[in-house]
Formats: sequence, C-alpha cells, structure tokens
Amino acid sequence: MYEILIVDDHTHLVDSLAIGLPWEQMGISNVYKAYSGEEALELLNYRSVDIVVTDIHMNGMTGLELIARINEKWKNTKAVIITGYDEFQYAREALQQQVCDYLLKPVSNEELEQTLRNIIERITEEGNELLNQQKFVYRFRESLPKLREMFLFDLISGKNYPLSDLKDKIHLYGLPFSVDREAILLCMRVEEDYSNTDLYSLSLIEYAMFNIVEEVFTNKFNVMYCKDSHDYLIFLVQPNQAEPSGKDSSASIEDLARLSQHQIKLYLKSKVSIVLSNSGGFPKDIMPMYHSALSIYTDYIGYQTESFFHVAQTKEVFDIQPLAELYRSQTFMELIDFEQWTAFESKLNRIFDELEGAGSGAREYGVEIYVTLLQAYSYYLHKKGKRIFEVFGRDIEKMLKIDASWSVEPLKEWAFGSYVQIKAYSDRRSDNIRSDLMERIRRFIQNNIIDITLQTVADHVNLHPVYVSNLFKQEAGENFSNYVLRLRMEKAVQLLKHKDLRISQIAHEVGYQKPQYFIKLFKTQYGMTPQEFKNSL
Repeated sequence: MYEILIVDDHTHLVDSLAIGLPWEQMGISNVYKAYSGEEALELLNYRSVDIVVTDIHMNGMTGLELIARINEKWKNTKAVIITGYDEFQYAREALQQQVCDYLLKPVSNEELEQTLRNIIERITEEGNELLNQQKFVYRFRESLPKLREMFLFDLISGKNYPLSDLKDKIHLYGLPFSVDREAILLCMRVEEDYSNTDLYSLSLIEYAMFNIVEEVFTNKFNVMYCKDSHDYLIFLVQPNQAEPSGKDSSASIEDLARLSQHQIKLYLKSKVSIVLSNSGGFPKDIMPMYHSALSIYTDYIGYQTESFFHVAQTKEVFDIQPLAELYRSQTFMELIDFEQWTAFESKLNRIFDELEGAGSGAREYGVEIYVTLLQAYSYYLHKKGKRIFEVFGRDIEKMLKIDASWSVEPLKEWAFGSYVQIKAYSDRRSDNIRSDLMERIRRFIQNNIIDITLQTVADHVNLHPVYVSNLFKQEAGENFSNYVLRLRMEKAVQLLKHKDLRISQIAHEVGYQKPQYFIKLFKTQYGMTPQEFKNSL
C-alpha cells in the first residue's frame, strides 16, 4: 500500500481531493493534507510518502520549490503538479525537477485518478526491478549462513511454524532437508578455556568446528548448525535422499561424529564432548531431541572432558516428562513482557490441551503451571510498581491449597480468570497513561498556540513526533493540525469579540504571520472574513 500527500493553499481544494477519489481501490492506504509548502516539508519528516500532488503558486514556498526540496531529501518520492498556469517556463522547470505529470486546472477526478494509477504502476515496476537486482541477491546469499543458524535456533527453542511457512523457509534458505524424514541432533560442548580469547578469534574457531563437522558428514548427510544460548554447538543431521534411514544410518552418524571429535582435536587442538540424540522426525521432534541431549551433560557427563555419549545408551524410563508447551518459545514471561495478550491466551489453551492427556501426572503438572503463571504475573506487576495482591486480592492463595481431591478444572478456572484480571489491569493502566499524556499535550498546545508545531509538542513530552501524531488521532479523534487550527480559530473569535485589535494583530496572536492566510482559513472555518464577523457583532 502507498501513501500520498496533497498540498495546496486553497484548503477546500485539498479537502475535496482528499475525499473525492477511491484511494483504497487505487492501493493508497493514507492520504495526508498540507496547506503550504512549509507544512508539507514538516510532515514529510515524519511520514513515508510515495506521491506528492501540489499546486505551483502558493503563499510562501511555491510548488516547484517544494519539489526541489523533496528531490534533495526524498529522491524516491514522485511528484505531480496541478496548476492553472499554462506557461512554458513552468512546464520546463517541472521537467527539470523530474515531475511525473503536469495537469492543468480544472482537473477531473477521473483524470487525476488515472494519472496516479499510472504512477503507482511505475513505482511497483521500479520496486520489482530493485528486488531483481544482482546486488540484492548477493546480499541475501551473504546472509544465508546466519539465517540458517537462526532457523535452527528457533526450532530447538520450540518455535512452531505452519507447514507452508516451514517449507517456504527450507526452500528460501536452500536447505536440502525433508519434512517428516528422520534426523538426529549432535550436541557439542567445547571444553577449552577461551575466556581470554577475543570475540573475533573465538568466532573463527567456532566457524572452523562447524566446517569440520559439515565436511565429515557431507557425502551422506545434510547438516545444519547453530550455537545455542548455553554456547553449545548444535548440529542437525539428516540422511540425504540417497541414504536410507534407520539403524545403519544411526551407526554411520555415530562413526562420523567420533571422527569429527578426533579431527577437531587434531587440527584445532581443542577438546570437545559430543552427545547424539535419538532419531526423531524433522522438525516436530527437534525440541525434545535437543533437551534430551542437553540433559545427558548434567545427568551423566558432568565435568568429564572429551566424552562421547548417545542418548540411546540410557535405559531409564521416566514416568513423567516436562510439559513441552509450557517451556516452548515464546514463554509466558516473554509474552507478558510485551503484553501480547492474545498469544498469551492461545498458549494457555494449548497447555491445557496437552494437560488433558497427562493422565496420572496431571496433578504434578498443575503445580508446575501454577508456579510458572504466578512467576510471570509477579514479574509483570512488580515491573509496573504493583503488588500482586493489589490486582488479584486473596484469590491468588486458592491454588496453594492443593489436596488429594485436586483436579484440573479449578486450575483451569483460576488460570483463565487471572489472565482476564491482569489483562484488564493492563488495559486500565494503558488508558490512564494515554489519558494523562493527552492532557499534558493539550495543555501545552493551549499555552503555546502561537508557535506550536508537532515537533515542539513531541520534544515537550520526550516522544517521537510520529507516535504523538498517531496518539492524537487515536485519542482525540482528529488530526493534530486540525486540532491546532480549531483552537486558533476559537481564540481568534474570542479576540474579535472582546478586544479592539486590528486583523493583522489577531492573526499574529493566533500564530499566523501572514494576515491573508489567516483571513482565508477563518473564512473557510466560519463562512465569513474576520472583519465581516467583527462587523456582525
């Protein structure tokens, strides 16, 4: 979607054009208005505008001067001139400024619409050409190793991709992996002390380890790798299409993993321990494979160096395993930190869906879910300067009283009820913050009406002008410029009623240096000039 700016000092023409065309059908999402060249330049500082439609003759800065300034700073913005002056010198200067079109008044809506559609088509073609440039392709290829690493990191962190998105990423990143085909994770812990090694040298060592493993496996297996949040090197290994999966494949992977360990020690003089996971489906089993491999380091290897372990060697059978969804990214803590309430509720639903199949372990999981939620709520409220009892009251203690008759339903009722409470608190808090901020903004505008701008307001409240503009439109129901105009006109009316001042003095009192411009705005607002209004009194 594109954005357009209409500039003319005849306000009624700007307003008429702004509502006269089927903008959404044309692919234009936002239509901005400016009533002078200066106002247009200020707006362009904060808005990404694709097309500017302007008159030539305006008070102050002319349309051609405006386009020249735009070409200096926003080279990709297209310009259209609408003017009543059919003179060669203007047309020639417009061509020099690379104006897309030069339309003579009166211009029908149909003619302007067709002109803008042609420009939009040209912008789209230019965008497509840019995407096809070799430079873009080269930069993308340069980024591929990092993109592939981030992809595997997301998978071991438990990120779920819809099947279509997953296949698109595999294709886009040029990964020869097959969905649902068995794979194995190789988890490598580097055991040399690199604490005094600079980051660049350490990155080269890790890159060399990645390369050694990839080269050892490359004839029979596809390999993808990343570094996890514990500084372990993680490799996803899947037989290529020519290799069968199964026991023979697992044995071959184990032999190649041992060879990788040996070559890293031989060529890089570095000791590493390696754990191989059980085989599992790609990508659905990646997260449990990763966690089972990590647990081997704590349960069996500990501080031993140069170990080699296969998860299949463990014979223990555990009655209960961690709830996968509870710890899958994004966690409750991550979601509540950014107040992503819809995703928070969806995660609750998925957790209780998983809990229904837990059987005898449901009660144990219930405590785990309760503690995790309570921790997330406490963190969020304490960060906002609130005590947990101020929001939940003594209801928070209900789930602490778990007895032999415990069941899932009370926990589920509490979990969703507490979610509703904390979301309501968040909404109230946000409303109060925005309300207080708007009150500060309004007071500042009223006290500085003569020289007020969007930038001075933003500086006063220490926020970005774009945020202030959006907030103003959302909370006040009108644009910032319209609000300022209305306040100035209301002040002008009061001055005309109660003070014996010249029209030029009143214009200055309400923030206009040019009396004629003030008179024009006043007449547009009230249907008469300031002098006519004064005489009517």
